[in-house]
Amino acid sequence: MPHEIDLKVEPRTTVGKGMGALRRSGFVPANVYGPGMKSIPIQVTAKAFHSVIQHATPTTMINLTVGSETEPRSVYLQKVQWQFVKREPFHLDFYAINLKRLMHSAIRLTFVGEAPAAKLANVKLAQPISQVHVEGLPHDMPESIEVDLSSLVELDQAIHARDLKLPPGVTMLDDPDELIARVQMLRGAVEEVTEEEEAPLVGSAPPAATSA
Repeated sequence: MPHEIDLKVEPRTTVGKGMGALRRSGFVPANVYGPGMKSIPIQVTAKAFHSVIQHATPTTMINLTVGSETEPRSVYLQKVQWQFVKREPFHLDFYAINLKRLMHSAIRLTFVGEAPAAKLANVKLAQPISQVHVEGLPHDMPESIEVDLSSLVELDQAIHARDLKLPPGVTMLDDPDELIARVQMLRGAVEEVTEEEEAPLVGSAPPAATSA
């Protein structure tokens, strides 16, 4: 299950040209929106934002309390707009979650361990994708999915999407045969072996013909 972050924010009345002054005073303008609700303008202290951004992933649950509200809202940090010159946050979007509704999400893969077969000569470890797509309730969504490479002990062994261990209640949406990791020969080594196998034996003579 994902960890949760508590975040307290204030309602925002500043709009338009006043946003620059709001940012200079140490706040980041933001909005909370979601199905069946009107967008709520809020402001987050820059200090609180930096604390959240260091730990939040796309599936990290944020318990957002707006002003004097007594019940926090369950939200995801949906989008961060950056001011690229100073590399400072420009605007935030928080998405309110329906905790009882299934959701789709892209979950990053975390590769752990070492593949013994990758230590062989003329081979490489191929890791073609960095995330997979899953479905589940918000509270069941993992922050990442672990991929243990130590099971790759022989050349051409592979890990596919079907081999990943998902939390209870979470199902894979990607093709079960989607390649996650494989130990394979380097392209140059494969070509060299093929040429050796196909090359004729120099100087060898054809078998002698026999008479009936």
